[in-house]
Amino acid sequence: MSKFRPILSGACPICGKGKIFETKGSLLHLKAPKMYERCSECNYRFDKEPGYFFGAMYISYGMAIAELLPVFLVFTWFLPLGWMFVLMLVVLILTMFFNYRVSRVLWIHIFHE
Repeated sequence: MSKFRPILSGACPICGKGKIFETKGSLLHLKAPKMYERCSECNYRFDKEPGYFFGAMYISYGMAIAELLPVFLVFTWFLPLGWMFVLMLVVLILTMFFNYRVSRVLWIHIFHE
């Protein structure tokens, strides 16, 4: 469990103490989550190069599918197709910042040096 604690808390993959994200973001204020450039504890650089987080989009995509599949399977029996897609869009919008943060944290933890 100790290897998963930094992932679950969004901490640095090297020291496990410094936070990766400065803010969580806010849908109400239309502000995306903001990352720290470096770890405050060990000075580990989170963004290695331009395009480093391109692969995190695949993790985010998989998470979105995992979130939308149960919505689709449950509500396909109760709602018309148009309303079901509206509901799925609402679920995507509500979870987009969460998916963004989690996918980047996972990507950093998978490919840290």
